[in-house]
This record gives sequence, structure tokens and C-alpha cells, in this order.
Amino acid sequence: MHGRGRYSALIFAAGAVLVLAGCAVPSPGAGPSTVTPSAPATTAPAGGPGPSQVPTSDMETQPPKTQPTVLPTNASVTVFYIAQGDGGAGGPDVGCGDSAIPVTSPTISYTDPVEGALRTLLANHEQQIGQSGLDNTLWQSQLAVDSIERSGTTITAHLTGTLSMGGECDIPRVEAQLQLTANTAAGSVVAITINGKTLSEALSLR
Repeated sequence: MHGRGRYSALIFAAGAVLVLAGCAVPSPGAGPSTVTPSAPATTAPAGGPGPSQVPTSDMETQPPKTQPTVLPTNASVTVFYIAQGDGGAGGPDVGCGDSAIPVTSPTISYTDPVEGALRTLLANHEQQIGQSGLDNTLWQSQLAVDSIERSGTTITAHLTGTLSMGGECDIPRVEAQLQLTANTAAGSVVAITINGKTLSEALSLR
């Protein structure tokens, strides 16, 4: 009895092993399992969505830039003439014992006061100023205002043409007439050139 019981127990254990093994082995008709890859996820560009496109016709156009309009001014200007032998009594002292005398012009039209004053001075080709006894040292010269250059607080008056003088004493007289006329109109010192040369260079050649 004991031998038969042990034999029966061995058979039962062997059968249990076969049953467990049969559960782990795939059936002969089943094929290998496959995994269908899913479609790749769509990602936005690193910079985020691009800007929306606006039709050209809908874009707001910028108006062209224009220079501000400078309206002309109608006013008198001050120009300077020479009182020979006055010795600085009637105005600023000029070389050779003369004075520079301010004279108010009739009303003129201008957009730049320096241009207007110099233009008025250079347009006068009378040697004597009426019955005043004042002399115009520039009466023989043929000068014109080419341009007035403004850069910050610096003002430069560019003149072109020919400069004619009668003698050595005319050098300080011409300088006084041009420089004082320009300075008074600007309210500050104005640099003056004649044909690209400074005023002192132009006068030193005479």
C-alpha cells in the first residue's frame, strides 16, 4: 500500500507539470505577435506658429516723408555800411579809423534771416548810401549767397562770385560789412566763405 501510494503521488505530480507546461506553450496555429506602429505625432515648429499672412492690399501703407514747409517772412533787415574817419563814434570801430553803421532796410521777403540780410547787402551796388555819407565798400563786388548751412548751433554762409576792393583799408571794411550783417541777422557768430575759402583767406589774397 505504501509503495502504490507513492507511485500514485509521482504520477499526479508529473501530470501537474505537463498541464502547467501546456499553458505556457503557444498553440501551433498562432503566429508571432506583431505591433502596428502608430502614426508619428505632429509637433509645432520650435519657434511656434508663424505669423499670419496679410494680403498686400490690406496692409496699411505709410505716407511718404516730406520736409516741413518754411513760410517766407516779410520784414526789414539790418545791414552795415562804413562811415570813414568816424573812429568808432557811430558804431563798431573798423580798421583805418572808420566805423560800421547799422542801417535798416525796407521790408523784404525771406525764409532765412541770414540769407535775407546778406542778399540785401550784396544787391546794393551804390558806392554812396544816399545823403547819409556812408560808403559801401562792396559796391564793385559781384557776390551772391549760394547757401546757408546750419548744423546744430553752427551757421555758415556760403558766398560765390567775385570780390573787388579799392585798397588795403577796404579789407577791414568789407570784413565788417559782411560779418556784422550776418551776425546781427543770426544773433550769433556766422562763419562766412567765399568760393569755398574762409573770409579771412579770401581777403588775404587781395
